[in-house]
Formats: sequence, C-alpha cells, structure tokens
Amino acid sequence: MDVGHFPLEEKNLELRGNWEFYWNELLDPEEQKPEKLQYSLAGNHWTSLKEKGRSLPSFGYATYRLTLVLPDLKEQIAISMPVMHTSYRLFVDGKLIHENGMVGTDEDHFRPSYKIKICPLERTGKTVRIQVQIANYVHTIAGMKELIRVGTIPNIYGSYMSSVVLNWVVTIFLFMLSLYHIWIYIVRKTEIASLYLGLLYICVVFITLSLSEPRNLYGSLPDSWCIALIRMSKLILPFILYFGSAVIYHLFYYKRETVVFRVVTVYCAVYAFAVILSPNRYVAKVSEPFEMVVSVFLFIGIIYIIRAVIEGKKDSLLYLTSFALTSIAGVHDLLYFQNTIPGIRPIGAYGLFLFFIPQSIILTRSFITLFRREEEVSRAVLRSNEDLERKVKERTFELEKANRWKSNFISLLSHDLRSPLIGVSQILEIIQYNFDSMGNPEKQKFLDLCRSGIQNSLRMIKQLLDVSRFDSEGIRLQPALFYLEELLDDVIRTIESVATVKEIDIRLKMNQNPVLVGDRILLEEVLKNIIINAIKYSYSGSKVDVIQTIDGNWISIQVIDYGVGMDSNQLDQITRDETPKSQHGTKGELGTGLGLKLSQTILEAHFGKLKISSNLAKGSKFEILLSNITRSILLADDSDQFRSDLAEELRRKKWVVLEAKNGEEALDHLTRITPNLIVTDKHMPVMDGISFVHEWEAIKEDKKIPIIMLSSDAPFFNDRKFLEEEGLENAVLFYLSKLYSKKDLVEKILAFTLWDQ
Repeated sequence: MDVGHFPLEEKNLELRGNWEFYWNELLDPEEQKPEKLQYSLAGNHWTSLKEKGRSLPSFGYATYRLTLVLPDLKEQIAISMPVMHTSYRLFVDGKLIHENGMVGTDEDHFRPSYKIKICPLERTGKTVRIQVQIANYVHTIAGMKELIRVGTIPNIYGSYMSSVVLNWVVTIFLFMLSLYHIWIYIVRKTEIASLYLGLLYICVVFITLSLSEPRNLYGSLPDSWCIALIRMSKLILPFILYFGSAVIYHLFYYKRETVVFRVVTVYCAVYAFAVILSPNRYVAKVSEPFEMVVSVFLFIGIIYIIRAVIEGKKDSLLYLTSFALTSIAGVHDLLYFQNTIPGIRPIGAYGLFLFFIPQSIILTRSFITLFRREEEVSRAVLRSNEDLERKVKERTFELEKANRWKSNFISLLSHDLRSPLIGVSQILEIIQYNFDSMGNPEKQKFLDLCRSGIQNSLRMIKQLLDVSRFDSEGIRLQPALFYLEELLDDVIRTIESVATVKEIDIRLKMNQNPVLVGDRILLEEVLKNIIINAIKYSYSGSKVDVIQTIDGNWISIQVIDYGVGMDSNQLDQITRDETPKSQHGTKGELGTGLGLKLSQTILEAHFGKLKISSNLAKGSKFEILLSNITRSILLADDSDQFRSDLAEELRRKKWVVLEAKNGEEALDHLTRITPNLIVTDKHMPVMDGISFVHEWEAIKEDKKIPIIMLSSDAPFFNDRKFLEEEGLENAVLFYLSKLYSKKDLVEKILAFTLWDQ
C-alpha cells in the first residue's frame, strides 16, 4: 500500500484496503506460503472469505500481512492497534512488537483480550512490513473487523485520548441521568417510567464502557475478565430491550397493551437465560439470532410511539425522534458486527447522543415545570397558612357575634310574634264586649281579621325560624329572583291586623317595580320589622307611608311614620353596637331593640344600607337602600368546606353567591335566576362539572353566562388542552387549579370576568 503522498503529519491514516490473508496459518515474518494466499478487505470478518466454496468459520486463526510505503517524515510515527477479534500478535519489519492476549492454534493455548494498544514504530526506510497473527475461539466476530491506524505520535495519542475522554464524559453524563431518573421515582412512586428509564441508562453506561471505542472497561481490568465481560455485554442487551419497552409501556400505554408487554418480557427472559446458561464458546453464537430479532422489536416500538404521537401523548413526538434515530444506529451496529453491511465503524455512540440530547430537553422541560409547580404549591401552602390564621381570627369574632344573636333570638321571636297576636287579642275583646250590638257583616269582618292574623302568625313562625339561619360564618343567604312590589304586598298583608287595631293606614307608593336578587325571606323580615316599628310608634288614626324610588345605582324603600319621633340620644341608643335599647310604643307596646340590629345585619349581607332620621314629636324615616346592580355567581362544588370558604371570599367582594352541591342543583338554580358568572368544580357526584356544562349548553338558548371550571388536578398555568379534549373550549372561559388560596382564586376568577367583559 503506497501512501507516500498522504499528509501523515496532519492526520492519521486508516489502513483500509486488501491485506494478504493466510487461513489457519501462524506464519513467521519471513515465512512464505503462496499456495495459502488470499486477500481480505480490512474492516470485514474473515467469515466473509471462502475456502473450497464454504465460508470460513468464526473459530480459528490466521495471518494478515501488509507492506506500507510511507512518506518522508522527520517525526516518529506510531501504530494504533484496535481490538483484533479476539487475540493477536503484532510484527513490524519482522520484529514482535506486541501480543494482546494469547494467540494459539487451539482453545487450550488461547486467551482473548480487548485492550487497545499504541506502539511506536522504528523505521529503517520508507517501507514498513506489518504482520498480524489473529486467533479467535470465543466470538462470532473474527479477524480484522476494526481498522488499524498509523500516524505521528502526537496525533495518535491525541486521537486516543480524545476518544477516552469523550467515552468517560458520555458515561458520566448517562450515569447522572440514570441517578436523576431513579431519584424522581424515589420521590414520586407513581413515576415508574422514570425508574425504568434510569435502569436503561445504567445498561447503556455498561455498553458504552465495554463496546464503544476505546473500550475503557476492558482497558481498566485484567485479561482474565475478558470472557466474563463478553458474556455480560451479551446479557445486557435483553435488559436494554426490557427496560426500553417498559418505558414506552408505562409512559404511553399503561394498562392498555399488557399482552404485548408480556410477550416482550418473556422474550427477554428467555434471551437472558440462554446467554447465562451457554458455555463460553457458544455465548456469542447463541446470542446472535436473539440480537437480530431485537431489531424487529425496535421497529414495533417505533410503531407504538407513532401511535402515541397520533393520540397526542405529551412529549411523544420528541421521544419518537430520539428513539427512531437511536434505533437506526443500533440496527446499523447489529448488521455491521454481523458483517451483513459494510461500514466505516460502529455508530452506536453517536446514536446515544441522538438519544440523550432530546431526552435532556424533555428532562429539562419537565424539571422546570416540576420546579414551577412545586414553587407554586409551596407558595400556596404559605398563603393557606396565613389565610388560615386570618380565618381563625375572623371565625372567632363571627362565632361570638352569632352566639350573641342566638342568645337573643328568643327575645326577637317573642317580639315579632307578640305584635300580630296582640292585634288578634284586641279584636277578640272588641267582639266580646260588642257582640250583641254588632251586625253579622261586622262580626264576619273581625273574625276574618282574627283568622288572617293567626295565619300570618303561623307564617311568621316559619319565617322567623328561617331567619335563625346563623352559624359561625354569619348569615347564609338563599338568593332568589323576585319583584319588589310582590314582596311589599306580602309584608303589608302580614301586618294588616296590627295596623287595623291601631287604625293605621299603610300607604304604598311604587315608582317602579324592580327585580331583586336576594334572600326573599330575610328581606321580608327586614321590611316587616321596620313597618311594624313604624306602626308601634304611630298614633291611632295616623298614617305610615312606604315609598319606593330608584336613585342611580340604589333602590330606595322609605318607611315614614308621623308619630312620636326620636331625639339624638334615642337615635344613639337604638343604633349603638352594644345591645340596643327599645322604647315603649304609643299604646305601651314592648320591644327588644334587636329587630333593628338584625335588619342591619341582613342588609349588610345584601350589600345594602339602612339610614335613619327622626324629629321628636314629628315622626321618623327609615330608608332601606338596596343595590340596583346586583352581581351574582352560581358556585357548584360538592365540598361543603371549599364551597363555603370560596363563597365567603366572593361575598366580601360584594357578590351574591348561589350555592349548589352538584350539576343537577346548579341547573335547578338556572331555571329561576340568570347569574353573571358560573363557577363549577370538575368532579362532583350525581352530575359532574363536565356533564353540567354540556347540559347547560344544550338548554341555555340565547343566555350567555361566562363559565370557569375548577379542579385540583388542573395546572397552575392556564391549559386549554383538557377543555379541547372534552369539547368545552367554546363553553368554558378558563380552567383553574383549586390549590390556590381562596383569596387568590377569587382574584383570578374576578380578573378573568373583567377580561371577558
């Protein structure tokens, strides 16, 4: 081989081309046997050659010779000997330079070695005669499969050290990735795919150290380990196949393709046991057909990952790219080492780069997402702790307040029931003392008033029990849609007997008939209490005016009497925060003073106001102000605690909250009222949030109500992928996590509502 014009001082020379080949001959450097001469192309097994029409066997020995004409160089050159399968002696210009393992004509005088060796060459001229004796009795790869290199000593050593460093860098990187994935599994036991990927990386680490040039593992251990390492390199392949299949199964097809995964598992087990139980000389031969079938499983794996891409699995496209490129590199190496295809050198190491670079992208993205999620959760926990401390203080105060109301409720009940019953009693006294002088129509009129008074008293008992809806969180509103005129008519009808006894004329003046959203029973109690008080402090035969007007954003209901009135001290007594004091009525009627405080509390819950003005001996005016712009939210969630806490936060923002435990209750609310916003949980019994939204979309007609869906498994960052999968992308405005603090969640809900507007 004449390479006299090759720039050897710039780069290394690979000794390709044809070598003299002598089968079953270990020739001395000067010995000649032209009758045995064949030519073998470097980079191929000697099994590609034939003798007497048959391919040469893997087991045997042979001699390779090459005469090399080098360029004139002042620098000393060296020869880099790769693995010669699987032992060799190197002669240069007739001198034995190096022996790797033990070369012999039978197994008893043979010992394999996979060490890389660099030998300086002492030239006596431009021509160099290279002879290599090779013997193999353990592997299906035989002869000069890998290429010998010649170059200057700096270039040869530089190339070798680069490959060593690169091999260790790749190995350490893969090992760190394996530890990282195993750590993820330890932290989160549900990430079983991460465990298998970590174990897969450990297997790849062994392959990288043992099979990729410069075979650092073989170079680090004595030759006595060579056969064991060859067996282990064969044994590691079924584990790689199993762990890789497990990653795909648990990542994309958990509990779906169980049969296929079990087939792969059985195949890998049979493969592994065959390698373990085979004698040394048959390990490679037994492993060979199994290795070829691995390429079939790699193809099946690609098919399943393509299916995962079609199904839209997360990171499946990137995983497909890395897996496909790595599989191509793996199949190339299998065919290369089987001598099925020619090749420059194995590309498995490059295939590893194609695999772990995309995997690193996936890992980095997953790590960032995980970090952000953990950070958000940590912040949410801190906010929840602060929120809990605040709520404890607020709840303690509200509980004390509610307990005060409960302790006085009997007094309130007595007060409100006493007024109509006193009226009935007085009517009966009139009938008793004037029975003989009364005509039948007049008697019937008084009896009707008595019956009406008793019926109203029974109705008031029920309403007062409803008014007693107090707990540690204050008043629980049950909002409904109703007309104000109907409410006022019912109130006046209820207290008609009280007004009749004192001959009080109640005059109702309506400017408009607005629609209200609120707790009808509680608002009725407010109006009833204030009008009864107006009657109580009015003189017999006088009037009480109930006037309704609308002033901007407020609905005004004025209750005006022309009775005794109050001075500033009396006004202070009935409005002070501590237990108020009540004055006797014009006919000695008693009271507790609690009705006014109850009315103020109910109005505050409706974001309303109560204004009082009075002049002594001229009368008083009580003005009830209710918002004419009532904002309402329908909140559906099966968790009483979560729903209660969120509703409380919304009420603090002056929203009327309608509560429902499931989708059916929410739909029932929507038949009576149209809220400004719907907030629903995803998971609920009877009818979940998804079904509720679909049902509402089918019956809503032209109503347009923004919908926000909540779930504990929703991402912290708005992700509409779930909504698109469920066909809700046009119906649901946002999909939010329930892990936010209630205060932050309310802010996000209201911010999204403003955004929608």
